[in-house]
Amino acid sequence: MSGRGKEAGLGLGGRRPGGAAALLLSAATGLALASFAGVPPVRAQEMSGAPIALDRAGNGTGGFEAGQGASPLPAVAADNEPFDIFGKRRPSPARSAALAMRPEPAPFPLNAALPAEPTVGKGAPNTGAGTPGVTSPSLATPASPLPAAGTPASVKPPQTADSNAPGAQVPARLADLLGGQIVRFASRPADQQALVAFYTARGNQPAFTSGNHVSPLGQIALDQFAAAAVEGLNPADYAVPALPPKASDAQVAEMELRLAATVLTYARHVQSGRFDPKTISKDVDPSPTVPDPAAVLALVSGSPNPRAAFDSFAPQYDEYKLLKVELAKLMAEGRGVTQVQVPAGPMLRPGDSDPRVPLLRARLGIGGAPEDTEYDSFLADAVRDFQKLSGLKPDGVVGRGTLAALNGAGGDQMPDIIANMERWRWVPHQVAPVYVMVNIPEFMVRVVVNEQTVHETRVVVGKPDTQTPLMSENMQYAVFNPSWNVPPSIIRNEMLPKLMADPYALERQGIDVVRNGRIVDPGAIDWSRGATGYSFRQEPGERNALGRMKFMFPNKHAVYLHDTPSRSLFARERRAFSHGCVRVHEPLAFAEALFALGLPNEGWSQPRIAKLVGGNEKSVTLKRRFPVHLVYFNTFVDGNGRLVSREDLYGINGATKAILGLDGVRRVAAGGAGTLRQ
Repeated sequence: MSGRGKEAGLGLGGRRPGGAAALLLSAATGLALASFAGVPPVRAQEMSGAPIALDRAGNGTGGFEAGQGASPLPAVAADNEPFDIFGKRRPSPARSAALAMRPEPAPFPLNAALPAEPTVGKGAPNTGAGTPGVTSPSLATPASPLPAAGTPASVKPPQTADSNAPGAQVPARLADLLGGQIVRFASRPADQQALVAFYTARGNQPAFTSGNHVSPLGQIALDQFAAAAVEGLNPADYAVPALPPKASDAQVAEMELRLAATVLTYARHVQSGRFDPKTISKDVDPSPTVPDPAAVLALVSGSPNPRAAFDSFAPQYDEYKLLKVELAKLMAEGRGVTQVQVPAGPMLRPGDSDPRVPLLRARLGIGGAPEDTEYDSFLADAVRDFQKLSGLKPDGVVGRGTLAALNGAGGDQMPDIIANMERWRWVPHQVAPVYVMVNIPEFMVRVVVNEQTVHETRVVVGKPDTQTPLMSENMQYAVFNPSWNVPPSIIRNEMLPKLMADPYALERQGIDVVRNGRIVDPGAIDWSRGATGYSFRQEPGERNALGRMKFMFPNKHAVYLHDTPSRSLFARERRAFSHGCVRVHEPLAFAEALFALGLPNEGWSQPRIAKLVGGNEKSVTLKRRFPVHLVYFNTFVDGNGRLVSREDLYGINGATKAILGLDGVRRVAAGGAGTLRQ
């Protein structure tokens, strides 16, 4: 708690998509999809549906019960090798083999008109780190200062033996375009400078064209753009007009720059997203890793495997790839899955009578007369089976969570899959060898090592009016027997009204009123004048709102993970009760998992950690730090390979779909990143 504060989960498992067919445009998705019949065999398990390997320690396996760990903590490295937090991530051989199967994209017709701007946004702002991995001098752009956009390129094109040969004048035409017309191809200053620097370093020699036609690299780029739908993107945003049969050198130069600029747009969109997520609300505060445009051009043009270079821009998390498989399956079928929707209403319990019962029967495939509105035992059994499959408490009660799962699983799933894929772009691009991930709509936290869950447990997250923010920061230390300094927002909204009604209401909860460092008598204060100048502090103890320990990843939202005395809430299906912080079930087991990774080989067992509980406040600093990701995925593939939908608790999924035009309303970029107009 603070000022703001898996159960099937982001599991590993996949289903084989149907055979290659047509990728059809759903009106709700706003995607222009092309045919991919006869996909060659080098392009991805995402299209082939080859399963991603599963094991008990997978990211969210089914059948998790409260208090049950995912796997023994010693099993934190692949192939039984010692784990090195600073080393390169080493997935298991089975997982590597499954994820490496990528078929090549088929050639696509490229006859779409080029839009003046992408249909949605200009991508995330310039936050986060650049594209990692481009360190080879042969691939990187020169270290010298980049020429300013709009200035002539300093390196003159070399003379050719035959100035009339096709393409001989392309370097000169490129120099002219880079010198004064670069804004026609790239509106972002960073992209303009990267393009000028890239071609200056090459002596204005083309990379994406050759002679008077598209080069092999250019064709790979065109194939990638045409297949953008499999990444949940709109191919129309990357459409490049085809060269005419006998293209002039001026037309080839235009094509060269058009392709290079579109590569930058595609890389930015697929890696960091199509709009600034912070436009949704102040609580949506992730830091997408925006690719460096110079590094993008260096990587794509210098890689011995350009297709792999393009693929590297997409999120590399297994859960993203599993959603991609599901999207490809729906595209191959040419439709989303549409089923009966059950309207919202009062909670339904066995024995109730409700006019929605016939719809519930139809949704679950249970026969019955249309006039039969009784929620009988036979229907209750079907609901329990559905709840088990959805990772919900199988109590037969149709509440908000069960209703959201019923309707989410039964509607057109493509927009939700695409919106959740978009939010995976908000997670830092580099997959850390160790990270902690809290999935807010799922009410679960996981400790992940080399993309394998080594510990998972339930959490309580923020209420819709005091939301847990979306962000990533580094776990640094734990505090035992913490005091709670009540945040101003809670004082203002919750405690002040109590004090006005009863000055000693907080004292009975163990909360002291402090002024100038001294505890004062709350009965001697006129609380109708406000609480300015007073602070509120709850000393360590069993009643403390933070429980016995808190886990700190300092951030501007002042949220963290912590214990709680209100442990009965973990039995609830819908666990949104906090002021923004994340309350952790079984904190001793969670601390053991963190310390095994952050304080390796020091023997921090649960009994040893328990000795820190009681007495004065104590801190334990981690020697090895790792990121904590607070994320929002309400559609995901669970550990049994099933596509699961959860309640859109904060409306973030709905907002994502609206901004992307997945609600059926087309939007185009109007200005800066994230600025949209209908």
